[in-house]
Amino acid sequence: MKRIVVGIALVVVAGVAESPMQAQDLQQKLASAKQAAARNQQAIRSYSWLEKTELSLKGEVKNTKVDMCKYGPDGKVQKTAVVEPPPPEPKRGLKGKVVAKKTGEMKEEMESAVALVQQYVPPSPDLMQAVMSAGTASLSQAGPGFAALKFPGYLKKGDAVTLTFESAVKTLHQIEVNTWLDAPDNAVNLKVTMQVLPDGTSYPGTIAFALPKRQIEVKITKSNYQKIAQ
Repeated sequence: MKRIVVGIALVVVAGVAESPMQAQDLQQKLASAKQAAARNQQAIRSYSWLEKTELSLKGEVKNTKVDMCKYGPDGKVQKTAVVEPPPPEPKRGLKGKVVAKKTGEMKEEMESAVALVQQYVPPSPDLMQAVMSAGTASLSQAGPGFAALKFPGYLKKGDAVTLTFESAVKTLHQIEVNTWLDAPDNAVNLKVTMQVLPDGTSYPGTIAFALPKRQIEVKITKSNYQKIAQ
């Protein structure tokens, strides 16, 4: 999610919101968008930030951790724990075995859900274009100054990807994914809300992930972005 190709998504949005573009013009805009996204990714690597992760079950926060994050020389995010979650209390006997089994099942399902979401974020220009070509994409107002572009059937039947952006400057504000795992009633919901630093660099400020059937929610909040001294 840290490599959301904002620019590419906005090019597709512009194509729907304004007028059909010629193939050559589209390719030029895509190239510009990729360059802008690359510049943004490079800029964010000069920052450190705090990342708070909260895991909730049935509406109750069960686990909280806070990490100090920054990019390493290899381009991967390095995390240093600031607040470690307390270790779970061990359960013994039959109850302990049942808890361990349920915990393992939930972990496996969460991993499957994360892998599925990674097929949606960053949004694929080709898949968005396919939905538009099918004539099922829709553009609507999403509050004062905001517009939402919805792509139903983006990857599978019954799913949807919605991009919300500021109409005037076409700045991506939010990415929302509604999909499912093994069956349509086993929903997976993701909402990424973008934030912008004073220098114009954008980042996913809040990431909310939910498995309603399991009543599991994960919320990641990123804050306190600071320039790293060179």
